[in-house]
Amino acid sequence: MTTANAEATYRFDRPATILSGPIGTGKSSLLMLIKHVLGGSAMLTPAVRDNVLSVQAEIEAGDERVVLKRALLGHASAYVEVRESRSLTLERTLRVGAAGDEPSVSDYLLDAIGFPREQVAARREGVAAPQNLTFNDLFMYVYVQAREIDRQVVGHLEGWFEPKRKELFRLMFGLTDSELMDLKLQASKLKDEVKDRDTERMNVARFLEASDARTDDELRAELVELRGTLERAQEALESLRGELVQENAADTALRSELAAAVADARLSQDQMAAAHEVLGSRRAIIAQLQVDLARLERSGSAVSHLTPFDYVTCPRCTQPLTARTVPEGHCLVCCQPDPVNDDADAALGEARAELVKQLEEATRLEADDLALRERAQDRAQVADLRVMLLRRQLDARTRDAVAPRFDAVADASARVAMLKAAIDAVTSLRDTWARVRAIAKAVSELKSTQRTVAKKIKERNALFAARRALVVELSMEFDELLEAWRLPWKQSACIDTDTFLPIVNDAPFEAQQASGGGIATSINVAYSLSLLTFSVDHPDVLVPSLLIVDSPRKAFGNNDRDRQAAEQIYSRFRTLAETYGEQGRLQLIIADNDPPPVTSDFFGRVEFDYGNAMVPGVAHPGPEHAKRLEDL
Repeated sequence: MTTANAEATYRFDRPATILSGPIGTGKSSLLMLIKHVLGGSAMLTPAVRDNVLSVQAEIEAGDERVVLKRALLGHASAYVEVRESRSLTLERTLRVGAAGDEPSVSDYLLDAIGFPREQVAARREGVAAPQNLTFNDLFMYVYVQAREIDRQVVGHLEGWFEPKRKELFRLMFGLTDSELMDLKLQASKLKDEVKDRDTERMNVARFLEASDARTDDELRAELVELRGTLERAQEALESLRGELVQENAADTALRSELAAAVADARLSQDQMAAAHEVLGSRRAIIAQLQVDLARLERSGSAVSHLTPFDYVTCPRCTQPLTARTVPEGHCLVCCQPDPVNDDADAALGEARAELVKQLEEATRLEADDLALRERAQDRAQVADLRVMLLRRQLDARTRDAVAPRFDAVADASARVAMLKAAIDAVTSLRDTWARVRAIAKAVSELKSTQRTVAKKIKERNALFAARRALVVELSMEFDELLEAWRLPWKQSACIDTDTFLPIVNDAPFEAQQASGGGIATSINVAYSLSLLTFSVDHPDVLVPSLLIVDSPRKAFGNNDRDRQAAEQIYSRFRTLAETYGEQGRLQLIIADNDPPPVTSDFFGRVEFDYGNAMVPGVAHPGPEHAKRLEDL
């Protein structure tokens, strides 16, 4: 064990090693570090987590003798280093947990001790899922923790571990093999599939019952009737559409004639508007000529009336004109030569004659334009009347023949759509019923497969019937061991051939707890010792040859009977160490608060106290701060 400034080495080189010391000095923590370095998930005290950097252990596993090293915290704690035992040369690095194809320390150790690597049909949250049996799982048979020693046997109260516990026992005693375990995996999956499919069938059936009370047979008959009705409705719709097509063909000519009449009426209106515009322009010209002629008449009249007068004042500014000298024959106002009367009359006459001529011509053209407009009006009226008559005729045909057929087509189309929707609804319900039947068929097939697999499991189990005699023999040894301890409360004892758990006085282990922790502890220790001894005597039984027991006297009192029971247990430890330990056939590690009540040269000792605690270089705060690891 390595800390920041110290190292400590603890030796387990005897057949049995006793770790002793008062509460809180690190006995259970040292055992947890053994579990940690082997790749397990260990409980660690704050003193260990805060100070220990890494731990390494020299182990023998089968024919392998190596040193395993693992850090306590950080990324490095996810790996275990495998080193050569003498030179400590790094041989490989193994992952602690499963990580795809990357090798794990569990695989390495299982292969080293010759234990099969299998999967078990475990369940998590009610769902079956194959789980690997790991070395950490097998270690539950090796390490009897203090907090479990009077509570449960090899984790039998842990629901997640119970399937693994049983399969590990079967593998250790040769009561199963890969083929049988594969069949059990298949059976577990089939059980879930049957449950899921049956639940699905029941849910769909309940939905159908709640949403529609009609049975599948009633729906089938209704579907036949709906399809017949739909066929007749479609025939009626096609007939109406044919009649409508014929009516539309008869109306096509009338609609074409109406379109031509509308175009002619529009042209006539345009011509009438153009004639009206021309006539208006002509009348404007006549009005202007008449104005010019009247102005000319007024000018001539003014000249004839004003010529005899002589102006003495200016008609513009009223200044006197008499003071000016104006030549003879010139105008007193503008000083220009006076015009000759004959020339002025002639010019005025010519202008009047020209205007009269233009007026006569314009009047004649006005009469022509007026006649043209009247003809355009007549044509427009005739065209409008023709359009009106054609529209009335078309409206009458539409109202009397086409519109009713359109309404009938619309009604027939709606009926066809309604029938199709009803058929879709019934078909959907029938599809749901078909789904129910398909699920029921699948369930039936799965159950048939279940029966086949169950039969194969039964046949396969029958091959291991002879091996079950080993469990009976183990049961006898367990009974004999408890009998040899001369426990006053013991009447009968056996190991159940189905659960592989101890039965004492015809009651399961948990029923013994009410009688006291010492009784439960004795049973648990006797069970583990029986397994260990039996595997030593039967090489084909794969129980690991290491047993770690934490606090075998945890629940015992100090009366004579309790001390005698504890002495019997330690006597059994001594017998096993002396009988099998010398040949290296087993190893015992026992942690206890007090020194062992019996002695033996085969016992190794590791002793702790508050001045010499397990973590090197770390001072213990004293007994008032001591706590059990299992209480943290």
